[in-house]
Amino acid sequence: MLAVLFSILVVMAVLSICSELFMRIRVTKRETSDKIAWWRRGGDEVVAAYQELFPNSQLPLFRRFVFWLVIAWSAAVLLALWKSN
Repeated sequence: MLAVLFSILVVMAVLSICSELFMRIRVTKRETSDKIAWWRRGGDEVVAAYQELFPNSQLPLFRRFVFWLVIAWSAAVLLALWKSN
């Protein structure tokens, strides 16, 4: 059971990384000024620009969901390990 849940988290993390790359590529293609700068900027700036350019996209929501899911999963595992000792 633990292996299945861990595998799901790994897949979600890979999808989150791919969505980050996808957002950066789309923002880079749309912006005409300094295309390289979008690869140096932080994720929050990219998400804000992406939401401005593509207001109906669900990618930023997915990224937030994956982030909080990983945080909750990590807390649950740490709590389980702490209780087992």
